Amino acid sequence: ITASGGARAIARGGGGIGGRGGRGGGRNGAGHGGHAARVTGRNFGGFLSTVGRAGLDEALREVGLEHLIGRPAQEVAASLLDTLAVPGNTLDDHAARLALAKLNDELFDGTRTYEDVERVLSQALDEQGLFHILARFFGHYIYERFCRDFYENWVKKVGSSQAARSLKIIKDCIESSVRAKLAGREVTRIDWRSGEGLRLTERVMQETLEIFEVTT
Repeated sequence: ITASGGARAIARGGGGIGGRGGRGGGRNGAGHGGHAARVTGRNFGGFLSTVGRAGLDEALREVGLEHLIGRPAQEVAASLLDTLAVPGNTLDDHAARLALAKLNDELFDGTRTYEDVERVLSQALDEQGLFHILARFFGHYIYERFCRDFYENWVKKVGSSQAARSLKIIKDCIESSVRAKLAGREVTRIDWRSGEGLRLTERVMQETLEIFEVTT
């Protein structure tokens, strides 16, 4: 069973994430959700692409954080979260911010120095690629939205074991969607802060929100 096929089967089977299983919206509502994730994803993608192209120093300068060059890892990570994530004024903003915070925790776990941050980011870009890192961000975002809006009722319908197994399918489907969107593209050459970057993240988010019928 494919990840995307499995997710759709879950939704049809009465334990769906939206519509039947939650407060849900489907295709018409999906386009209105995910704005915070689209903007945060574009900001994050732009920062990482500059790291890959020109290094951490230049990436920090581009986002107005040049004063953090050489500073400890904890200061750099905290400031990146505040700068790249949208302000947490709404529940959707909060979900996007939590998603980036979780990814920061994964990337920077165990780092202490500025050199550690640069090494970790360069290694992640070399080993995983920008598209895979972005897929992880969107996966965290959808997970936060799902837990906020639907998970409690879903567990009551399908049981905790099936719900836990299905979450893995959901995350796999989201990552597959992002990889498909970026396949064959020089992602480090995309101007993520331009209209191109925004359109790309919008397409990714709209598709994943429609698949899972998650709406704000």
